[in-house]
Amino acid sequence: MDWYDKALEHFGARENCQALLCIEYFEELEPESEPAKLLKANILIGLYRFNDAQEILDEFPIELPRHERLDLAIRKHYYQVRGDLLDAQGFYLEAAEYYQKIIDLEPAHTLGYIMKGACLAKAGEFETAKELHDLATELEGDPDEAYLNLGLIYRAEGKLYAAKKAFAEALKISPDYFEAQDGLNDVNQALELEKEIYELRLKNNPNNDDQDL
Repeated sequence: MDWYDKALEHFGARENCQALLCIEYFEELEPESEPAKLLKANILIGLYRFNDAQEILDEFPIELPRHERLDLAIRKHYYQVRGDLLDAQGFYLEAAEYYQKIIDLEPAHTLGYIMKGACLAKAGEFETAKELHDLATELEGDPDEAYLNLGLIYRAEGKLYAAKKAFAEALKISPDYFEAQDGLNDVNQALELEKEIYELRLKNNPNNDDQDL
């Protein structure tokens, strides 16, 4: 495993201090590495060093000519980091514009839809967010994450049965998906609690119609 891979592993585990040390050493060995520059920006975002991440992105040569396949990978990563930086600062609609660029690059892959949908959900645009995640459940990539996010949105709306169904679909694809199982457990317990409260209201207000409960 080289130092870039070590940085990536630490970043994935949210061990950003270790990730930064690894990527800075890798940059000493490979100072022109474009993936390293973008990963470093991602790590800096995780450390809330937004100005430093912005500086890397502003100086990044996105329009440099590259082989088509490499250019696709670099642009996708660049747009994702641009979006992540805005997302981390609470600029959700602006971040969504960069995630749309990922959709435009790879319309058959889940990544852009999931990231844009998650951003719009944070902005309170639940209906559009659900539409994007619905689309992502049919695409290549991570449909389980799309189902998870659908479940989270439905849960936020109080639509517990829809949330339960979405979490269950995520678990069908990835049975060990902790976040989906956690969401499903919460919804199941909420449904039991809802039933208990309903029965208590009936007991305490026996003469009331259902509409008054």
